[in-house]
This record gives sequence, structure tokens and C-alpha cells, in this order.
Amino acid sequence: MAIDGREHRVLYRDPRFYASFPSLTVPAAGRDADGAAVLVAFRRARDHRWLRGAAYQESAAGFNHVDHLDSRSQTMLLRLGPDAEPLGEVQGGGPGEPVMLPPDPQAADQDASLLTLRDGRILLAGFRWYPVPAVEGEALRAQGIGLTGSPLKTGDLYLFWGGYSRHSDDGGRSWTAHRDLPALPGHPDILPGQRPFHGGAVRGRAVETPDGTILQTGYTHHPTTGTYASHLFASADRGESWVHRAIIALDAEAKAGFCETALHLDADGVLHAFHRTTGLGDHLATSRSTDLGHSWEPWRRHAVVGHPYDACPLPDGRLLLAGGYRHAPYGIRARVYDPRTQDPGDAPEIVLRDDGPAPDLGYPWAAVLPDGRAMVAYYICDPAGRRGIEATLFRP
Repeated sequence: MAIDGREHRVLYRDPRFYASFPSLTVPAAGRDADGAAVLVAFRRARDHRWLRGAAYQESAAGFNHVDHLDSRSQTMLLRLGPDAEPLGEVQGGGPGEPVMLPPDPQAADQDASLLTLRDGRILLAGFRWYPVPAVEGEALRAQGIGLTGSPLKTGDLYLFWGGYSRHSDDGGRSWTAHRDLPALPGHPDILPGQRPFHGGAVRGRAVETPDGTILQTGYTHHPTTGTYASHLFASADRGESWVHRAIIALDAEAKAGFCETALHLDADGVLHAFHRTTGLGDHLATSRSTDLGHSWEPWRRHAVVGHPYDACPLPDGRLLLAGGYRHAPYGIRARVYDPRTQDPGDAPEIVLRDDGPAPDLGYPWAAVLPDGRAMVAYYICDPAGRRGIEATLFRP
């Protein structure tokens, strides 16, 4: 279904950098002291294609070159005003420029998932890759330790370094250090006897329950099935510490995988989980819990295609479900429905973008602006293949 009144915005693009994986949060009072109505966090990494000139960038090889591993990968924070316009940064950045959050001293930051608590604290959860010189990485591989990447394409090899959380109590100006999520029972150490498997990879909207408990997802390759399993972590102290609460979804038959899970807590207290899947033809799967994630009903597959999804509650109780669409025509799609009474597959599909030049796009995250419009941010490339953060504004 097409919609009227769509407006597209470019929030950030720089030919030297690969910008991707945005998340959004609205300050607790609707606007912070510096006038920001929305905060945007995203991953920024080097894009070396510019070194070889425009002809290479616009060639098929250059245009479609995709690499999600970089030893200098970092988390950036951008402030937007009430009309979703980039603001000048109080920490010294130029007008409309994002600032870099203090990085992990050992590892490269990957996705960032934001949540503003009712008391104003901003939580950020994510995960990291530890870069290892190729010669050392190959020696570790010979010892049976898993690394990803290749010396030719990525320069270094990479160890998965685990999930973390951090927070800010001053509107995003300063941040605590990275704090590892709990080690997962039953998962082999990243480095035997030296580095436990902390939390898994983290991407997806968290929720705060009425009693102040924070629920955040992560995902891992399950050691028994080898497929992705979605996990739930809980914090009773505003993100200071975490416990592993449950496995949300796991396919015992080792055919389907569940990852990059977004959460929504409806007005009836039912917790909904929206999974990116493997092995299910890129269909959405959901899980449902009536006890705040201590136990979960069997997962369900839906007639919705795309990945991953963000679930943004609207003021009238409906849910805006937005996902990337990596099938021609490439773009961003959404649905608006009542999760208490409707199946997402029964809601009309809204085409926000169908003009993506390449399938490497998506990872949308939504927020509601002060004027009631919805804003869906995502990454997408321009006609020269430069990945950047853009947004679509519309009235749901």
C-alpha cells in the first residue's frame, strides 16, 4: 500500500565512511535541554572505495562491495530537532554533525540499540568485534578458535567479543564504559579459560516494564543446533547489571534461526518478540510471553517478508512494524496494526521506499515526532553506492 505525504530525509552521508544500523530514542520529556527531540545512534566504519576514485565506486565491483567488519568501527550519536532536522552538537561537532561515543579500548563497536527510561537515563546496548592480525588469527584458527573475515578483504581477522550495555544520565553527553552482558551457560568460551561468551550479539528494541525492569534481547549460534537462538536478558537496576532470563526462540529441528529480535510490551502486559529469521524464506517470526519473558509460547511464522524489524508503539495503541526489504525492488516496508487483536500479516503493507539501488540496506528503527508523524530511519546507498543514514516521515 502506498501512502501520501511521505518525506525522505538524508540524516548522514560521507563518502569516506560506511554508515549503517541506526537506532532512535526520544528523550524522556519529549525534548532534551539542547532542543533534541530524537537521538540517532548508528555504526560508522571506514569505506575505502573512495581511495580508488569515482570510476571504481560506480563500477559493479565497487558499488556492490559490502563489508561489515572494520577495526575502526565506531558508534556515532546525532541529535535531531522536532522536525527531524540535524542539530549542532553541544560537544563541539559542527552543525548537523554527529559525535563519536568513547569506543571500547580493545574492540570495534558494531550495532547500537537505544532505549530511554522513564527517569531519563539513556541505555545503549550493542556488541563488538576484536580485530586480530591475520598471522595471529590463523594461529588461533589452528587451535580451533572461531574467527571471521579474511586477510585479503578485511585485513584483520575478527573474534566475536560479546554483547554489552552502557548508559548516559546527561542526555547522551557522557557515557559509562562498556559493561559485558552475562556469560551464557552452556556456550563455549570465546577464548577457553580467558574470555567467556558474554551475552551474544545485540540488535533490537528493548522495553521497560511497569516495575522498572528492562528487557533486552541478544542472539547466538546455539551450541546444540548450530542455528541462531534468540535470548532475553533482564535488568532490575536500570541497566547497571543483567541476568539471562530465558531463550525466546529456538528451533529444536535445527532448520530455522531467530536473531535481531525487537520487543514490544502491549497494554495488556503481553510481551511480543519480532525475529529476523533464517531458514524460513526471510519471513517474520514472532514469539509471545504472558509472564514478562520468563516463559514463551512456540514461535509463529507470518506472511510478512523482510528483516530485521522494529516495533514502535504509536500513541493510539497501534504498533508500527517496519522492516528492510532486500528483494527487488529493494527498500523499506511497514505495517500498522493492533498486536492485541490482529496478525501482522493481515495488516496492509506500506511501501516507504522501493528505490534502493542495492540490497544492502534496511535495519529500520522508528520514533514518533512531536507533531504526531512517524519517522523511520534506516541505511541505504545513494546512486554512487555510498551508504548513509536516511529517514522517511509520514502520518501512520
